[in-house]
Amino acid sequence: MSIILAAENLTFTVQHKNLIDHLNLEIIQGSFNTIIGPNGAGKTTYLNLINGDIPPNKGIISLNGKNLRTTDRLALAKKRAVLPQLIHIPFNIQVEDIVDLGREPYRYQCCKKQNQAVVQHCLEKMGILNLRKQEYATLSGGEQHRVQIARTLAQIFAYPDEDLTGKILFLDEPTNHLDIHHQYNLMYLLKELQGQGLTIIAVMHDLSLTLQFSDHILLLNKGKKVGDFTPEELVKNNALSEVYQMDMNILWSEQLARYLIAPTPKPL
Repeated sequence: MSIILAAENLTFTVQHKNLIDHLNLEIIQGSFNTIIGPNGAGKTTYLNLINGDIPPNKGIISLNGKNLRTTDRLALAKKRAVLPQLIHIPFNIQVEDIVDLGREPYRYQCCKKQNQAVVQHCLEKMGILNLRKQEYATLSGGEQHRVQIARTLAQIFAYPDEDLTGKILFLDEPTNHLDIHHQYNLMYLLKELQGQGLTIIAVMHDLSLTLQFSDHILLLNKGKKVGDFTPEELVKNNALSEVYQMDMNILWSEQLARYLIAPTPKPL
């Protein structure tokens, strides 16, 4: 098993407060990794540190064995794509033009026909090909979110159905705004892309989805790593109940062949 991404002694400080405190991480090539934790745990900050969007105060991040901070930005843009939690589009353009923004790293490398093929491929994968000519501002929140996911995917693919080994997709709350049907469509799509060699790192709040789809789960609290678990290890551990301050009733469904979580809130 090769390590595609590693973080060593990662620290991020704002106004003398460590939002991320000396975290270490190793991500295996082709794995599905989920970052979980309560509000304010540092999940988004950590994701933005390891994807290179913000520099750490201390520590080193390596992608494919090379220092992330000194990696050529164009080369990096072809190796990793990021779906932020919040995206504001200040102008109104068609859906396919927004997805086409993901092609910027390849704009002068690939021909127009190839870029168009990738855009169509990503629109189809997200089930929004029928919306391609629609104005972005007229879409619902869930539809806009699917457009942004398609844009992010368009950055990952050099061409449709590419072997994605060596590439990473960073997602901050990817199921946000999506109904249950589209949540599962997305998660199964991500597993399909994982099968093509893609490494996935996602911030998630839905613990049932996390247990069902993840290979590795990083649990954060107050900027520190509580633990790094497989789903099987996490369900046998009391860490979820301690961190979320509520009893986590974790059930195994033989019919569904997956874990279900039924939390019991503690009185305020």
